[in-house]
Amino acid sequence: MNLTHADRSTLKDQTVELPIQAALDRPPAPATSRTPRLYVLDLLRFLAAMAVVAYHLLFADARESWAADTANLFGAPLRQAASYGWLGVELFFMISGFVICMSSWGRSLSDFFTSRVTRLMPAYLFAVVLTASVLVLWPQPGEKAPDLRQVIGNLTMTQNLLQLNNLDEPYWTLLIELKFYLLFLIVVAFGVTYRRVLMFCMIWTTLALIAHSSDFRFLTLVVEPRFASYFVAGMALYLIHRFGQSLLLWCIVGFSFAINAVMLDARVAPFVKAGLPMSWKVSLALVAFFYLLMIGIALGWFARLQWRGLATIGALTYPLYLIHSANGRTVIRHLRDDVPPWLLLGVVVGGALLLAYVVHRFVERPLSRALRDGLKDSFQKVRAASESRKDAVDPVPPPGVQLVRRQPHPLP
Repeated sequence: MNLTHADRSTLKDQTVELPIQAALDRPPAPATSRTPRLYVLDLLRFLAAMAVVAYHLLFADARESWAADTANLFGAPLRQAASYGWLGVELFFMISGFVICMSSWGRSLSDFFTSRVTRLMPAYLFAVVLTASVLVLWPQPGEKAPDLRQVIGNLTMTQNLLQLNNLDEPYWTLLIELKFYLLFLIVVAFGVTYRRVLMFCMIWTTLALIAHSSDFRFLTLVVEPRFASYFVAGMALYLIHRFGQSLLLWCIVGFSFAINAVMLDARVAPFVKAGLPMSWKVSLALVAFFYLLMIGIALGWFARLQWRGLATIGALTYPLYLIHSANGRTVIRHLRDDVPPWLLLGVVVGGALLLAYVVHRFVERPLSRALRDGLKDSFQKVRAASESRKDAVDPVPPPGVQLVRRQPHPLP
């Protein structure tokens, strides 16, 4: 084929333009394509969960649980390290932004919805029933046992919107995760692409800043300005991992870190107000370390970490996070006078890990399969009903028959 000079110039321009356009507007990949598992994320999730466990068992209300200062029982360095375990939640949010962006690529709206429901609800429902039973049988000192209304509200995961107390401390983060999923549904509905994720990050950051600087309660409730930038940073780092580095993506990551640094003061302030030793600078250093770890994951620093056992460890993270706090403190209160502190701590943590495995193996897996099959069937019926409605409105004529549509009478 002979090409003119103009044809060669046009072809050259298209060749340069297409990779850029493909990166920005590439349609979702087929659902059958799978990216290699990042086992380091499983390890990081587990370590974040263990940090939260240490915080709840050794620092937050720990004196009431142990009837003694945990610095005297386990040493001041361990207690001080555990006091910053609440930052594991911030790391969770960054990982969530990375993972949700990764797992939603190439998925339909129904697939994304199904995957989130089957991931969150089975272990959560079990944890609510277990914790409610424990708190009814052995109420926390100075607190009333939960009533049926509170338990039912907590089963919905929207208890904070219903103005009900959480049955257990860790539950407050789940509504924030749920809001992120609902917001990201907008992107999934249109199809996840590089350009749309970028726009989502920018718009969410802008709305979060507006909410933070205003008294618009509804906007604050929706966009969660305190934590939005952790999710945004995670999504931007996933784009770096998938498509490579760019100045725009690094600017989003850097801007998100700056926002987190400023808003971290509001997280530290309640500790300082209560007279507890908590440093904003130390907290910021830990958040910076989290960013460094996630940057390393995005750039492939941990690609050689391929031990499949980490997947099992990662599977324990969510049930461990849900069941360790109130249940663990209840066990401590009842055994603290009969079991040495270090042994009791090991029993509580080991028991929580064992129970987390049992929940994953015998609750999450079977219930997730049942939920997945039921939701898939439900969405198939929705699609079938939609097609039936379309056929009823616009019937297909039999072969050889042509429908003649009546023309409306002209207005006089």
